[in-house]
Amino acid sequence: MPFEIPFATMLEFASRGTNEKAQLSKRICGNIKSGNTRVIERLIYYMSELPQEHPISQMFNNNPVLVPAPRSTPMVEGAHWPTRILSEHLVNSGFGTMVQNLVERISPVPKSSNFYTAESRPSCNTHYDSLMCTPPEAFVEKIIVVDDVFTLGRTSCACARRLKETYPNAEVLVFAAMRTRGFITTLDEIVKPSHHIMVYNPDQDSIILPN
Repeated sequence: MPFEIPFATMLEFASRGTNEKAQLSKRICGNIKSGNTRVIERLIYYMSELPQEHPISQMFNNNPVLVPAPRSTPMVEGAHWPTRILSEHLVNSGFGTMVQNLVERISPVPKSSNFYTAESRPSCNTHYDSLMCTPPEAFVEKIIVVDDVFTLGRTSCACARRLKETYPNAEVLVFAAMRTRGFITTLDEIVKPSHHIMVYNPDQDSIILPN
């Protein structure tokens, strides 16, 4: 049966864009993935300027636990982990109560950026099968999966599925710094806070996203 997962993004990234803002969005994306403190803090500044009634502000209410989306391969000690860095910056700025590594990658999947088409990228079930969730030690009421770039939603959807199985009573949401706009050649605005619902269909292993 299909089910819904709320997700939010702050910035837009035009991966094939050619105008000046599109080019800038590519550089910002690279900086977020590299854990650039100045760029991440600027992102958080824009978040702090949102009104309290904005869905993104509401998302971070009630002391959610932030869960960094795992990399495409199992972690090794000392490895760069962009979503962990982003999550820590968010908590340090008052967005969330703590960072916990509740989802880990136990087997590698090919990096999505290595594929040009959606059909050739790892499926949601491929991601799901490569993930393991930590059993709860205490009651968790609200969880936000934190990703750096949201493209097709397959990684974050797979994380949310695992978390809902392990923490059935928790509210599970997804937040990503940037959303990829792969078919846009001209980007008008980079800062574009948005809140939507993705719908996962388990029968087809497919995700429906709003435009």
